[in-house]
Amino acid sequence: MKTKKMLLIVIIVAVLGVSWLLAIRTASGIEVIKEQRNLVKEADELAARKIYVRAIDLYKEALAQDSKLTTEIQAKLLVSYQGYEDMNSYVKLVEQRNLAGTATEEEYWNAAAYYARRSKWSEAVTLLKAGIEKTGSQYLADYLEEIRYPYKAKVTRYQQILPSADNSRMAAFDGVKWGYIDGGGSDVLDFIYDSATPYGSGGFAVVSIDGTYYAILSNGDWYGADDGTTYDRMTDVLGVSGKRILGKRGDTYSYYDYDFAPIAENYQFDRMSGNACGVAAVSKGGKWGIIKDSGETVVDYILEDVAVNSLGNAFAGNRAMVKENGAWYLVDTEGNRVSENSYADAKAPESDGYIAVADATGRWGYIDREGNMVIDYQYSDAKSFSNHLGAVKSVNEWGYISEKNKMIIEENYEDAMPFHNGIAQAKLTDSVALLTLKYFEE
Repeated sequence: MKTKKMLLIVIIVAVLGVSWLLAIRTASGIEVIKEQRNLVKEADELAARKIYVRAIDLYKEALAQDSKLTTEIQAKLLVSYQGYEDMNSYVKLVEQRNLAGTATEEEYWNAAAYYARRSKWSEAVTLLKAGIEKTGSQYLADYLEEIRYPYKAKVTRYQQILPSADNSRMAAFDGVKWGYIDGGGSDVLDFIYDSATPYGSGGFAVVSIDGTYYAILSNGDWYGADDGTTYDRMTDVLGVSGKRILGKRGDTYSYYDYDFAPIAENYQFDRMSGNACGVAAVSKGGKWGIIKDSGETVVDYILEDVAVNSLGNAFAGNRAMVKENGAWYLVDTEGNRVSENSYADAKAPESDGYIAVADATGRWGYIDREGNMVIDYQYSDAKSFSNHLGAVKSVNEWGYISEKNKMIIEENYEDAMPFHNGIAQAKLTDSVALLTLKYFEE
C-alpha cells in the first residue's frame, strides 16, 4: 500500500515537473521560436525555388507571434515580396520596420524608389529623411538629393511672365498686350492691358489701358481708376505691396490705396521697394534707407544701394543686402549687420534660403542667412535661393542647383527666375517656359 502511495506521489511530482518545464519553455518563447524556425525553414526552401506565394504565407504565419526572430523573419519576408514583385506589401513592411528602427539602408532605398516611380514624392522624401536620420547613410542622402526636386517644364507662347508669390494669377506679355495666366500657363484674364503688375496679397493688381491705371479684382473687374478726376494721373506704378499701390505721381513715389488716393503724403521717395518682413527700402537724394511699415526710420539715408528681389522686395527671411562704402553687407530688419563679411556684389534674398554674392573677380557663390559661405564662388552669375533651389549661370546659360550644389535643372535657359510657391519662369529664345516642381517644401 505504501509502495502504491509512493508511486502515486512520484507520478504527481513528475507531472508537476513536466508541467513546470513546459510552462518555462512556453514563457521563455522556446516553443514559439522552435515553431517559427520550422516555418521559416520550410519557407526558405520554397523561396529558394521561387515559389514565393507559399513562402510569403509561411513567413507571415511565423510572424503571427512576436519573438527575437521577428526582425530576421521580416527581412526574409521582404526578399520574398521583392521576388513576388509585391512592392506595395514590401513598402508597408519597410514603413513598419522604420517605426521600429530595424529597417536597413537597402530597404529604405528600395521603398523610396518605389514611391518615386509612382510620383509619390512626399512619401519618398519623408522615408529617405527617416532613413538618413536612423542610419546616417550618405548613399540615402545622395539619393534624396537626386529625387527630391522632380519638375516639369511647359513652353508657353508668352515673351515675359512676372514672378508672383501667388501663382493663381501671373502677369504675362504675349508680345502685344499683357494679361494673366494661372500656374499651368492657361489664360485666366484677357490680354488687353498695356501694362500689368502681379497681384498683391490683398487680391488686387494694377493694369493700364490707354494711359490710365486701374486697380482690378481677381476676376478682372475694375475697382478703382486713376483717371485724373481727383488727382493728377500717375506716371509709373512699381507694383502692389499688400494693400498698397507703390506709384509715382509727379516726381516721387509713395503709397496709395486702390482708389489711387495718397495714404502717406509726407512719405515721398525717389525710389522704393515693396514692404516685406515689416520693413521697406526707400531712396532719397541718391541714397537709400530702411523704414518700418509704420513709416518709422530704421536706417537713415546713408546706404549707396539696396538689392531688390524678383517680387520687388528688399527683404526676405528677415534679411537684406545693402551697399555701403563700396561693399555689400547682409543686414537684418533693424539694419544691423549680420556679419562683418563684405562682398563685391550681391543679390537680394528671395526667401530664408541661401543668398547670392560675388567676389572681386565677378564669380558668384552663396552665403546663408548668418553670412557663412556655403557654396564657393564659381558661377558667372547667380540668383538667391527659393524653394531650396538657386538659379545659376556657368557660362552662357542658366539652370538650377540644390543646396548641396548639385545641378538639378540643366543649364538650358537664357535667363531663369527664382522659384516661388513651386513655380519659376525660365527664358527661352522666343518664349518663356514655366517650370513647376512636382514636390517641394516651403
